[in-house]
Amino acid sequence: MLVNKLSVEDARHLLRSEGGELSSWQFAVELISLAALTALTARAIWIGGATAWHLVLPMAAQYLTLLVALPVAHAFVRHRAPRRETLQSLRVLAGLAGGVIVATVVRGRMFETPWQTQIASDATAVWRWIADAEMQWPLLLAAIGITIGFPNRVRNLLEHGPPFVGASLGCAMRLLVLVVGLFLLPMVSGSATRLAWSLWGLLLLADLLALLMRWDIQRRLRKIDGPPDEQTTP
Repeated sequence: MLVNKLSVEDARHLLRSEGGELSSWQFAVELISLAALTALTARAIWIGGATAWHLVLPMAAQYLTLLVALPVAHAFVRHRAPRRETLQSLRVLAGLAGGVIVATVVRGRMFETPWQTQIASDATAVWRWIADAEMQWPLLLAAIGITIGFPNRVRNLLEHGPPFVGASLGCAMRLLVLVVGLFLLPMVSGSATRLAWSLWGLLLLADLLALLMRWDIQRRLRKIDGPPDEQTTP
């Protein structure tokens, strides 16, 4: 066993699913990216008055970017492993598009406006909700981060084989944090601003712990495997 109930083989599989080992330079880049996203969301709370619901948006942007990236990658990389995930992403995208269409038609009938006018009005309202809170920059950075890291996950699939994992280690932690933050923190937090700052701190802690956990796992595996020259010695 490597640590707690995580076996060495499970640890190797987890590390491969994360895209392989991080070099010191890559670890620094991950920290800088996390600091940049955290700073932009803090700016949105401080300047734009972003709420806890706004803090969900970078995570949603990462998810939507992943949904779009999967079919595009599958079109160029012919591998059977991510086929199920690709089909699921297409279903989700179709469901989201269908939901938008139905909502637009219903709201158009409620306000007696053409669907073209209604969808433009709704899109403008959503953009204002995002831009007024200065959340467009965290969304853009989150989407860029997923896009940049996605080729490494495809390369990892081709090198090590399935399963294909598109999400990072911190997704489960952030999802748990969002559930706690959006449903439990209002019971102990007074104002909406205090709730937003509390959730901001928890999200930062979740991402930081996920990154440190990945670094710790590979450090422990290196101790087991020994130096690179020993690993190649017959």
